[in-house]
Amino acid sequence: MAMRDITELMNAYRECSRNLWNVYFSGRPDIGGSLDAFEQIRHLLFESLVVSELFYEGEAEGEDIPAPALRVVPRERTLILINRPSDDGNGYWDQEKDMVVGPKDIMLAFLNYFDFAQIPIMDFHFYRCKILSFPSRPEYEGREALIKAVDGRVFHDE
Repeated sequence: MAMRDITELMNAYRECSRNLWNVYFSGRPDIGGSLDAFEQIRHLLFESLVVSELFYEGEAEGEDIPAPALRVVPRERTLILINRPSDDGNGYWDQEKDMVVGPKDIMLAFLNYFDFAQIPIMDFHFYRCKILSFPSRPEYEGREALIKAVDGRVFHDE
């Protein structure tokens, strides 16, 4: 399967989303309503700015087309934060302190962008990913992880 680097496409979506939230939604009095509306808009933006630009080969049409397989590939010596399971329902990103990975160490699927704080400003500082393969640490496969967006590239399995 061919892998197409779509990092610039993702950066355009990231910048559009950030600007929309930071300029038009973050200062509204009903922040909960703003977050709800913004998530719906972000979904449409992603479909329009990213998914519509990707190639799909298959039998499906319209809404039956599967979600694109987007891979996040870390640069050499990239700090990764791995989600630690907890019983309290909170998300903790401290499974291992100072863990570093490279492009050949791990396979990550893009899930979304992530910030530790969304209010008042969103930066989409991290790629939130699912660990698909991690041969040196198979116990982490299936968990979520974060890497800084500037420390990775996004590829589409075409």
